[in-house]
Amino acid sequence: MLTGGVGIGFFIWDAWNSSRLSDIIVALAYIGVTGFVLDKLVALLGSVVTRGTAAN
Repeated sequence: MLTGGVGIGFFIWDAWNSSRLSDIIVALAYIGVTGFVLDKLVALLGSVVTRGTAAN
């Protein structure tokens, strides 16, 4: 298993071990917002590439 001391995963794990629930919630919200933005960007890219045609 790879281990490290950087990144959002380490931040969440460290917060869990230190019982900092508010930090865990902030990190999960950050992951959720990042995922939402990336989803919208990929959908926009998909509509540009396919020129807005719907698949039947």
